[in-house]
Amino acid sequence: MSPHRLRTGLVSVRPSAVGARLPWWVRLIPLVLIPVTVAVDFSLPQPWSADVLLALSSTAAACLYSVPGIVLVALLNSLAGLILAVYSKQPAGTGHAWLDYGALVVLFFAAVPLGMLRDRLRTHLQVAWELAEATQNAVLPPVRAWLGRVWIAVGYEAASTAAAVGGDLYAAELTPWGVRLLIGDVRGKGLDAIPGVAALVGCFREAAHHTESLSMLARHLDQAVTREFMELAEEARDSPDSGERFITAAVAEIPAEGDVVRLISRGHCPAFLVTPAGVVTWEPAVPGLPLGLGELDPQEWEFESRPFTEGDLLLLCTDGLLEARSRDGVFYTPQTDLLACRGQGPPAVVGHLVDAVHRHTGRVLKDDMSLMAVTVVRPGAEPEPGATGPARGSARV
Repeated sequence: MSPHRLRTGLVSVRPSAVGARLPWWVRLIPLVLIPVTVAVDFSLPQPWSADVLLALSSTAAACLYSVPGIVLVALLNSLAGLILAVYSKQPAGTGHAWLDYGALVVLFFAAVPLGMLRDRLRTHLQVAWELAEATQNAVLPPVRAWLGRVWIAVGYEAASTAAAVGGDLYAAELTPWGVRLLIGDVRGKGLDAIPGVAALVGCFREAAHHTESLSMLARHLDQAVTREFMELAEEARDSPDSGERFITAAVAEIPAEGDVVRLISRGHCPAFLVTPAGVVTWEPAVPGLPLGLGELDPQEWEFESRPFTEGDLLLLCTDGLLEARSRDGVFYTPQTDLLACRGQGPPAVVGHLVDAVHRHTGRVLKDDMSLMAVTVVRPGAEPEPGATGPARGSARV
């Protein structure tokens, strides 16, 4: 595969097979319980018995093994139970030992339908995750790691454990006017934010190729978001949040012919420029209203420009990164970490920052976190379009 076609962005969040991540010794528990139960039973004084532990063995097998394995454990437990019944400590002639044995055999083999039900539910879960993953990649497609001389890496973690996609969004397109980038944050998080994500990303991927002016592109995005939220408000008139929808976003452009980067921020958090002189926090001179509220700001939306030469790094992020707190309530600041990994390439920067946030927060994210690291390489340093070898840092983050 050409390095130009390698992707960066979401990774699969499909769960692994049941038991795949368990330590190896856990899968031995159902089998180990059988001889342990027999040994304990013979060591207990009359009339105590440990044969009930055999039922625990079959129950554990129903959680860990396939159906043939569950049947095998049930047979072994039946054999062990028979040995204990023959050498029962119950008074002779009462028949209690055989009644207990019969009840235990029923329990042993009751684990078989439980295992079948578990396998069926796991199959349904895998299918559901495949559909969810396909939907998430359609809503928020991975971006190409190389767009001409521009090298991109994206990191994204949703606060909701139910989905890989939350309220954050990103996109990058190679257009006739250069590489255009988008990052945004829908008000709210989780599954309720996905319609706004889909509307904005879909509009950007089309309008970026047909709109010459970056200012007009931002206006197109605002109109698309406004239409989407108006339709959602019509469908949920009784919702208290139906009139409070917007998306903070930053739209950037790296022209093919110039060593600059242009940026329009619509209520979004600051970007960061990493240069040999240090880290510059790029706060917009005139903060704009978020997308979806553009009718309240009828003036022309102006972009800002900054020098952006080979080796410089641009970091676009959402407030999930900047508002990540430690257990002591201290906000995370990326400047030190950006300097520490400057020059290592966007994938390394993204990986370093994500690890740093995890350490800072104790791996507890309160909000969706998205970040996009971008740099420009010198002419000839980018991979050849026909190359088949892997590009540095082009793996999905």
